[in-house]
Amino acid sequence: MLTYHGKVPAGAPVIEDVFGVLAHPVRRQLLERLAAGERRVSDLAAPLPVTRSAVSQHLRVMLRAGVVAERHVGRERYYRLERASLDEVGDWLGRIDQFWAGGLRRLGEHLASDL
Repeated sequence: MLTYHGKVPAGAPVIEDVFGVLAHPVRRQLLERLAAGERRVSDLAAPLPVTRSAVSQHLRVMLRAGVVAERHVGRERYYRLERASLDEVGDWLGRIDQFWAGGLRRLGEHLASDL
C-alpha cells in the first residue's frame, strides 16, 4: 500500500503514465469507482482499506499521469476520469490482441495442413 509520509522515499519509481497508475490495486479500484462518474475524495476513500491521506496520494499520482482531472468546490476536491489517457491502454491491448489472433490463425492453418 502507498503510505508515504511527506516526500516519496529515495529510489521509489516515479509514475508518469497510465500503465504505472494501473500497477497498483488501490488505483485500479479508484479508476473503477470513477468510471461511474465524478466523485469527492471522501466518497472515493470510504470503502477502501487505506487512509484518506493515502487515497489523496494515489489521486495525485493519477493526476500527474493525466488519468484524472480535479476540480475544487469550496474545500472539497472532485475527481473524474480523463478518457484520452485511458485510450493508450486500449490501443496497446488492441495490438496485443492482434498478435494473439494472428498466432492462433497461423496455428489453425498449420494444424489444418497436417490433416
